Amino acid sequence: MFNFLPGADVLQLKPRLLQQVITQVRFNSQGTLGTHAGVSTVHDALAARYPRLTTEQQLSVMATPGSGVQTTSTPQYRFQDLKGTWAVVLGPEHATLETSVYTGWSEVRERMEEVLLAVADVATLRVRERVGLRYVNHVPAAEDGSLEGRVRAEVLGVTGNQGWRTSLIGSVGQVIAADNGTQLALRYGLVTENTQGQAPYLLDIDCSNSDPVEYEAAETLSYFDKLNDVAYRCFAWCVDEKYRMTLAVQ
Repeated sequence: MFNFLPGADVLQLKPRLLQQVITQVRFNSQGTLGTHAGVSTVHDALAARYPRLTTEQQLSVMATPGSGVQTTSTPQYRFQDLKGTWAVVLGPEHATLETSVYTGWSEVRERMEEVLLAVADVATLRVRERVGLRYVNHVPAAEDGSLEGRVRAEVLGVTGNQGWRTSLIGSVGQVIAADNGTQLALRYGLVTENTQGQAPYLLDIDCSNSDPVEYEAAETLSYFDKLNDVAYRCFAWCVDEKYRMTLAVQ
């Protein structure tokens, strides 16, 4: 997929760049996952990793010509470790895994497989509505505030110009590409108010497929592998190759 992105050797990168990794599977609506009893059964299977269980409300806003704006609230449940670095968010139509301490794809894949197996023991998953993988990276500026030699010039745009950079308080862009049913969204730029030119540079890479297909756990995990490959090649394209090599764990 996305063959315009060249291949790249997979390196284990130092954790300072990666702020968050999110994997999600959306599926046909499951009534049992909207109840505390049903979710508790899933939590029991995962509690060794995620002992905390809390309830949240997911808000949905719908605007129609006749009825105006309507807001609905759906319960969803968050399982967390005690440090808050790993979390599973479960709702009637999705299972989501989040982490801020990414060390490698194999651990994320293993944990997502555990989540999907635990959900399948309680619910009847027939249709996969969407599969998504997102990496949120913050590339730090050099001591002089520059990002040249770190982020590719085509991605930097005007933020690569010193005059603009010293005056910018924010700059965010987005490009979206598609390959058959798979979508790659790249959001990039300076996102925090910054008068000194020291804000980190955002590389937010979001890969997904929203074509409904028959749900199969093995196929879903295999698709995650493909999305991970796309996301890594996109990251490798966005950063300077010499700089990427300095990020590798020795």
